[in-house]
Parts: sequence; C-alpha cells; structure tokens
Amino acid sequence: MLYHPRSNMAKVWNKILKQESEHQWLAIGAFFVFIILGAVMIKGTSFIPGIDLIDNEIGDEFRIMESTYIDENENYLLTYNQGDYEFIWSNNGDSTTVIGSDSNHDASSIDFITKLSNDSIIIPQEGSSMLLIQDGNIYPYETNYGDDFFSIIHIVQNQQQSNDNLLMLTTEADGKYGFRGLNSSGITSSPTPDNQNVEWQKVASINDQLWIATGIYVPSPSIGEDSPATPSIRPVYASIIWSGGYTAPMISYLAPIDTKEVGEYHSIIHYNHDEVIIAGTHKTIRFNHVTNSAEKIDFASVAGISDECNSAWLFNGMDSRSVLRLSEDNHEIMKLPHKLPLTVESSGFDGDTIYLHGTDNSGNSKVLTFDTTAVGSIESGRGFLNLSFIIVSLIIFSVMAVNVYDRFRQ
Repeated sequence: MLYHPRSNMAKVWNKILKQESEHQWLAIGAFFVFIILGAVMIKGTSFIPGIDLIDNEIGDEFRIMESTYIDENENYLLTYNQGDYEFIWSNNGDSTTVIGSDSNHDASSIDFITKLSNDSIIIPQEGSSMLLIQDGNIYPYETNYGDDFFSIIHIVQNQQQSNDNLLMLTTEADGKYGFRGLNSSGITSSPTPDNQNVEWQKVASINDQLWIATGIYVPSPSIGEDSPATPSIRPVYASIIWSGGYTAPMISYLAPIDTKEVGEYHSIIHYNHDEVIIAGTHKTIRFNHVTNSAEKIDFASVAGISDECNSAWLFNGMDSRSVLRLSEDNHEIMKLPHKLPLTVESSGFDGDTIYLHGTDNSGNSKVLTFDTTAVGSIESGRGFLNLSFIIVSLIIFSVMAVNVYDRFRQ
C-alpha cells in the first residue's frame, strides 16, 4: 500500500475543521476584532510621551542663549537679560554667577561651550584666549601659540578620550578660515592651508584622527549669479584628518556643493561607528565617513541632540508638530502631542532628559523638557497598549492551542 502524505495532511485538516466548536470560531472572530481595535488605539497614542513645558529655572526674564549639561544635577548656562550677559553654574538646584557684569571676563563673548572628558568646560575669550571652568571656578587655559595670531571660532576634544587632543576652528590673521590642532601640552599645530571659499562654523570629533566640520560656501564676487551684497548661503561639510603634532590638519573629503541647496548646518551628531547625522535648517544628512556616501533626508530642523541609546533627535521651530528620530537602522517622524510652543535658542541633554530653551509667543523664557526614557516605556500610552496587545494575543493563542490539543485527544 502506497503512502500519500498529501492525503494524510488533508485528513488532519479535515479533522481539525470538523471538530472545531462554535466557541473556537467565536474566539477567532473576537481576536480579529481585538487586532483592529488595538491598531486604532495604538495609532491614537502615537504621540511622543514625556514632554513638559516648564518655567525657566533662572527666571522668566532670563533667556538661555547657550547650555551645557554635565549630568542631571549640574549644568552651565549663558543667560541674557536687558542687554546683560551672565554665565551661570547650576549645581543641585543652587545657581552661582561665574561671569557677571562686574567680572574681569566678558560673558557676551561666549559663542560656544566645550565640555571636556573630566566634566570641566572651555569657553572662549578675546582673540585666541580661553578659560577653563570646573565646579564653577575659573582657571586660565594655558596654551602656546608661538607668534601666531588668530581667533577661535569653535573647539572640540577628541571624542575617544584616548588622548587629550583638541581641534580648533580658527580665523587667521589674514581673515581666512582654517583648522589648528591643539595637543595636551598646549602646543598648537600650523593652520590648514586655505580652502575653497568656505566659512567654517562647527567641528565635531569622530575618532582619534577623524573630525567632521560644517560651514557655508561663499563664492567669489565674480563667480555665480548671486548678488555680492546678498550671496546665497550654501551648506558645506567635510572630513578633517589630524592625529597630533605640528602638522596642520588636512581636509580629506569635501562634500560636493549643491548650488540648489540654501541653508546652514546647526548640529553634528556622532551616533554610531560609521555614520554621523549632519542636521540643517534645510534638510538632514546621514553621512557615512568610511565610504564618504550620504543619504539626504527631507527634514529641516533648528536643534539636534543625541541620546544614550544611539539615537538622534531633531526638532523644528515654533508651531511644528513633529520630531525626527534616527536610529542605527532607520528613521521615523514622530508626532508631538501639541505644537512646539517656543522658538528654540539652545538645547542640552543630561543623560535622560532633552532640554529645549527658548521663548514663547509672549517673549517669556521657557523650557521644553523631553524624557527620552518615556518613549516606548510601560508608563507611556503606546508602551502600555503594546504590552497589553502582546499579553492578550498570547492568552488567546494559548487558549486556541489548548482547544485544538483537546480535540485531537478525543
């Protein structure tokens, strides 16, 4: 007698269908209804949780122009009020004015705050001088520039922390923009040779030898169709190589300049091994610095922050309703529960919470906080529904499996 596997399989399915009770089919129908209702409810709770608009901790009359967070208990704020700038250190809820109107230093000259690996910070002063601040105390940042004269636009420390090298973005004595390395002994390198009409604005560390810089392309008056008085702002980014010593940093890759793009890059976010996010007021670039390839994402923003989960968060201006979240594998646009209620002037991250400092429609200084740990957590509506969906689905499938098993045993 020949064995027919297809015939036996048909008999098994016939037995299952024949012995199913009306209650079993009712359970299947209820499960599909549950899927539909669950999808609707999850869609309805797809707004980002953990967002809160709070008063400025310094006072509504103080605008926060720059902010750097050491951790959840300590931060530095550059404030502005009625024409006066102050640099404030906040620690465990207590605020201390580090640089005020009666100080020997000038808070109005602070254009950036650089956090170092030992939780101290560097801020610029007149020309090429800088100050080191730790625990609210000011120290001169000792360097040796020789006879060179230049101004520091931005400075960043090697992110890998295998050495204390820093890279400076400078304006040289002849007015040209360039890069200089600064090692742990305070010795500066020679400047990068002149580049193609680029005004560099920001720089970020990627590894021991690689850095990313952004700026704007300003063509010569005789080039292009722009008016010399009001040239178009063309965004530019590049890879810089410098590993220490007196040798000048070198531009290893300059991205092609798109003459159709108009805007500026405001943030450089290093969020995985091979890629950085370059966020701009016109669009977002996911740049692979290993292959020098770039993916353009059609999302404009005014602030960008990375969290501790290899994700980057990009926020747009006042009245925007969405946030772009980029992870290692994909990116998604997430909805805000309400319109962004302020014009963002600075941002920071303390390890759990993103802080967006700005002013509301009335000109009052406010802070929008965003708890990154709440996204997808059990406390959020979306997280609770997801967990409920999984639990109920497992229960229904378990009951159905038990019923099928009991039918076979009869």
